[in-house]
Amino acid sequence: MVSNDQSQKRAIEALERQVTELQDAVAARDAFLAVAAHELRNPMTPILAHVQRLRRIADEPDRSNSDLARGLGRLETLVEHYVRRATALLEVSRMTTGKLSLQLETFDLAALAREVAGALTPAAHYVGSSIAIDVPDSLFVHLDRLAMEQILDNLISNAVKYGLGRPIYLHLRSDPESVVLEVRDQGVGISARDQSRIFDRFERAATQGVAIGGFGVGLWVVGQLVEAMRADIRIRSAPGQGTTFTLHLPNHETEQA
Repeated sequence: MVSNDQSQKRAIEALERQVTELQDAVAARDAFLAVAAHELRNPMTPILAHVQRLRRIADEPDRSNSDLARGLGRLETLVEHYVRRATALLEVSRMTTGKLSLQLETFDLAALAREVAGALTPAAHYVGSSIAIDVPDSLFVHLDRLAMEQILDNLISNAVKYGLGRPIYLHLRSDPESVVLEVRDQGVGISARDQSRIFDRFERAATQGVAIGGFGVGLWVVGQLVEAMRADIRIRSAPGQGTTFTLHLPNHETEQA
């Protein structure tokens, strides 16, 4: 028979485990709220600046309608990017609760790659980088379009952040078995030690000693989406030598054909 002391000891140990789990859950919630506040606040700065610029244009009688139209087009792009960020955060919330589900559809991945790269080009130019795109005229896949948009956005944004103002390269190709997407920068690089954990939640993809802000949620989202699609992502990097992310996607469109 189990003594009362042993029963009490086990009950205390179980209670301590529950307390630890609750503390971890609260810490994860607080970290996510910090990420959400950061990710949703930062993009509002250029949006507000652009709205103020458009107001000045509208108040100047000698400015043409074409100037206003171009400005509104740029504002629309900024708002669309903001919505994508908010959507990504919603996906993070779903991932943390195990409720992520993919919505498969047939779409042109090459066109999507050009679209995402184009949306991030102003941010790249701001830090001195360029984005070179090498994609076919069209490449149709049967995947989750929003998931692929988030993966592209996060990988290219990561290259912009850590690329030290140097050129960024985006390649897309297909073979009979898979679709291969590659994003390469020439920036700070990632140590072998850090490569094993950069897809963990709230890790940052930078070699130690490099002071670059951010909470590191982007690559965790990438890792979760890649896993959900049963794809594979690989890293080739070294400190000071840049980083290459290579994503191998199942070629469902070829399988359907």
